[in-house]
Amino acid sequence: MHKPRVPSLLLLAGILLILDSARVDAAATAQRQPDSRIVNGREATEGEFPYQLSLRRQTVHICGASILSGNWAITAAHCIDGHENQPREFTLRQGSVQRSTGGTVQPLKSIHKHPAYDRADMNFDVALLRTADGALNYPLGKVAPIRLPAVGAAIADSLPAVVSGWGHMSTTNPVLSSVLKSTTVLTVNQQKCHNDLRNHGGVTEAMFCAAARNTDACQGDSGGPISSQGTLIGIVSWGVGCADPYYPGVYTRLAHPTIRRWIRLLTKL
Repeated sequence: MHKPRVPSLLLLAGILLILDSARVDAAATAQRQPDSRIVNGREATEGEFPYQLSLRRQTVHICGASILSGNWAITAAHCIDGHENQPREFTLRQGSVQRSTGGTVQPLKSIHKHPAYDRADMNFDVALLRTADGALNYPLGKVAPIRLPAVGAAIADSLPAVVSGWGHMSTTNPVLSSVLKSTTVLTVNQQKCHNDLRNHGGVTEAMFCAAARNTDACQGDSGGPISSQGTLIGIVSWGVGCADPYYPGVYTRLAHPTIRRWIRLLTKL
């Protein structure tokens, strides 16, 4: 079984679950861990990531998300899995680098989980979030959508990409960042990534990997953006530990035809 980068929904489950998650990471088991933090990142400035959203369940930050248009956002399927029929439980904070203040908070109208999502291996780990028309639009200009890749667009090896989120800042200190953080990682050759993670189930064509020395996404960053040259190439999905030198982080590949065409079908984007 694969464990995604655990969303900060753990906060709702209590400190015992957080400690248990840390033990799972330390043991480097074969489970896939949801990705929920930026380790060794830098603080973002206001307006630097205008597409970045905080996905909140019952007012608590659980995952990242990205703005696609005035009424559509995108996140990881594992962030909302089992709750897709309860959109009123969720809101999106936009227009602030602060996790708990600033910007505006918008309710969700509907949640759409990719029909092929598999919680066992994290394949097709993507979901679309719909708000009221024009809700994802902030008058001060701090909010803007991010461009999606073309269907089937390739991702070059060693491509610099930026990942951002409010997730945990270290594996040993499971505390969410109060300020949005970001870091730059490099995409990893697909076959190398598969080989590196072969004892953890490997990766599919609907995934890609990225890594950098001593920095990574982690718990609480799940569902957040990884972008390159102004394009949202992926979503923070899963990993084995965080910033582990032997295991790259794994992201949902948005250009995968099955994913990209599904997004276009629902959003017309």
